[in-house]
Parts: sequence; structure tokens; C-alpha cells
Amino acid sequence: MPFDRMLSYCADLRDHNERAWFHENHGRYEEARADFLRLLEQLRYVIAEKSPEIGGDILYMNAKDWMYRIPRDARIHRNLPPYNPSFRAYISADRKSWLPIGYFLSVAPGDTIFGTGMFLEETAAVNRVRDYIAANQAEWEEILSSGGLTLEGDRLKTVPRGYAPDHPAAKWLRYKNWLVSFSFPDAALGSFDDFAAEIGRLMPRLEPFRKFLLAAGIASESRREVIPVSEKDWDW
Repeated sequence: MPFDRMLSYCADLRDHNERAWFHENHGRYEEARADFLRLLEQLRYVIAEKSPEIGGDILYMNAKDWMYRIPRDARIHRNLPPYNPSFRAYISADRKSWLPIGYFLSVAPGDTIFGTGMFLEETAAVNRVRDYIAANQAEWEEILSSGGLTLEGDRLKTVPRGYAPDHPAAKWLRYKNWLVSFSFPDAALGSFDDFAAEIGRLMPRLEPFRKFLLAAGIASESRREVIPVSEKDWDW
């Protein structure tokens, strides 16, 4: 099965998450990585067809430029194992930026997902998206409802300062990141052709969400006061 080497490698890396094992099994990593790149090559054409706005860029890019490294950055993830046991990619014209918004893919045992969204860290940018959602609440809720999408992402325990606690869009304004994704059980991971076809069927549900967030991301700057948020305010 095309996914077998990726899933098997990630399962073993999860159970032996140490540098010695990683280097001893580097050949297995290279084989699984090659499979992941083949999958990305197939998905590029599906995404380009369903999302022409980003298709013009990704058709001519090297798929390896979308991949994230398996080794974790020890400066950031000091208390985590040294490797992330998954094959991950952000299919976009710029993997290191949240604009233009692309699609993310992660292949891991029991945790394979495909989706899109916006992951922000700057409060000013977050408030810009909040303002856009507040001004276009009906459209936002229709996109989520008609697409059968469940919103994911970090959120505050309460409505952020500067917005009324009883605002009609209060539950959406608590979010700092706005993501949606679809999960695939291991048993559903057959051929790359079948997986790409399924992504093609899902994308018409995801594209309106991606386009809405793109419009929000390039909207006028928010006039809200930029207020730092402490970790204790987050609903972990």
C-alpha cells in the first residue's frame, strides 16, 4: 500500500523517538519521504484545479519546499521528544507565511489530516480577522454550515477586550487561529489516486473558508487597541 512505509516509519519513530534510532533508520526515512513527495506531486494538480488562485504558483514549485522537517527545533520544543513522528507539508506559494493561504497535509498513524486555515501570532492581525468576521457574520456562518466544517484553533476563555461580551459573533471572536480539517483513518488510506480523488471532493467545501480568511487577512487594519495576552488567559 502506498501509505504503508510512511505510517510504519512514523509509528516506529514514535516508539523510538531518539537520535540513535533516527540515524540508524535513515534509509527507511528516505523511502517514506520519497512516498510523501510522490503524494504531494499528485495533490498539487488537484489543488491547482480546485483553487486556481494558488494553482498558478504551486504548479511550478518543488514539492520538497512544502515539507516540514521531522526533527523538532530544540530551542522552541525543549520539553518534547526530538522528532515529530509525522510527514507534514503546507502547500502554498510561501510555506513560511500565512498569506497567501494554502492547504496543509499531515500523514501519521491514526492522525492523517488535510485542511486549511490561518495561524496567526500578531494581535493586530488577529483583530483584523475578528473585525472582518464580525462584519460578515452571516456569510461566515453559512460557509461553516454549508460545508459541514468544524472550526478549530486556539481561543480565549472570554471575548477579547474591545468587543462586547454579548456580541452576536462572540464565540467566533474568541479564536486566535481559524482552521478546518478532515481526518482520514488508516484503513481509509488506499492508493494515492484514491486519496487525491477524495481531496478533490472535499476542496469545494474548504475553498469558501480559505477565500473568506484570505479576504479577512488583507482587509483594512483593525482600529482595535493592541493588548498583549498572557498565557493564563488561554484555554489550553
